[in-house]
Amino acid sequence: MKQCMRIWTALMVLGATPVLGAFTYPTQEQLQAAARNPSLVAPLLKDAGVDEAALIAKDVLIEIVKLDLEPDDRESRIRALIDNLFTAMPENHKELVIALGKAVAASPTASISPDVVSNIQLAVIMATDVLNGSAFGNAYNLAMQTVAGAPGGGKTTPSQPPPPPVALPYEIQTLE
Repeated sequence: MKQCMRIWTALMVLGATPVLGAFTYPTQEQLQAAARNPSLVAPLLKDAGVDEAALIAKDVLIEIVKLDLEPDDRESRIRALIDNLFTAMPENHKELVIALGKAVAASPTASISPDVVSNIQLAVIMATDVLNGSAFGNAYNLAMQTVAGAPGGGKTTPSQPPPPPVALPYEIQTLE
């Protein structure tokens, strides 16, 4: 009986191994190609979970920001990226926008321009609905305010306290 259980357990582990290792993260060349042509994002998301899809979208956003584009062209590529993201991942929109908000906030390159963040939120609203756009904005703002919780260490840090006051000497005392 014990040997039968061991064989059965080994078969289950071997059967689950291909499922666990099915997703492979795209290469830098694939991310750059997706930034130039956002319709290439869908194949990159094959077998990806919500968090992986958000990280891939964030990395493609970084590549879009790195390209020297006019603002209108950048906006259209961001919109196409978000459209393709939600087309490839039709389920779990709310979880996806929350993960995307956290990932964008954790990346200094992806969140360097308020226009980029605004374009992402507008694209989320246009691709899904206003509630998901609000969820993206809330997740982004909360991740930006987190000092230690964000993967990048947070963006806002507490201000430095003022120096302690220096006591002035009395009239009789002299400064030496």
